[in-house]
Amino acid sequence: MSDGKFAPNADVYEAGYYERMYRPHWFLRNRRKYEERDAALLRIVRPTPESRVLEVGSARGDTAFFLASRVRHIVGIDASPVAVVAARAHLAALDLENVRFEEADARDLSAVPGGPFDIALLADFVEHVLDDVLVPCLASARKALRPGGALAIYTPNRAHWAERIKAAVPGLQQRDHIAVRPADRVVALVQAAGFCVEDLFFCASPYPVLGALDRAFPMVGLCRFRTCLRAVTSSS
Repeated sequence: MSDGKFAPNADVYEAGYYERMYRPHWFLRNRRKYEERDAALLRIVRPTPESRVLEVGSARGDTAFFLASRVRHIVGIDASPVAVVAARAHLAALDLENVRFEEADARDLSAVPGGPFDIALLADFVEHVLDDVLVPCLASARKALRPGGALAIYTPNRAHWAERIKAAVPGLQQRDHIAVRPADRVVALVQAAGFCVEDLFFCASPYPVLGALDRAFPMVGLCRFRTCLRAVTSSS
């Protein structure tokens, strides 16, 4: 960024942010949310013991640690130095030899060690960046992948009723979510970067009672909580 910040809202990503992000909450961050998130990640990543994974926007490392026992190695990158420090602190306590974290710009993944990668994972990343970051990130991720490698995305869907309410009601907006996109916009950007979508599905919201509406009407855009996508490099 021209002002030296890695994002227009870089001040949001202070140490307390990473301490709060997974704090349990009966409504917002309950067990169902993480169980369904983990299941979605396994479906879009399809990890194997030989998989080399690049995670873009690794935050404090929770997703990398979840995948670590299922892959050959995983490199998490984040533009926030606070995030990288937090992730490395957790890594030191867990003593995992196949995980590493690096401070890097998502727009240029060419210098990230450990490639070429089998999977480029953007889990809870897309909504945090504008197109001026996401578009070059997708292009760079394609180059960082081996032939036949895959891109995996997990992100909020702007069409969902919860996102519509948050956007419309003052005080409910999340300062870290500066670009929540509808699923068709995510698909269009992925295809423009040279990928072919292989799997596209949607998670229901985990909210007590209200989440049952999503599970009852999964075909309705208003009930599609998370966009979950896997794409592979196109042959053209």
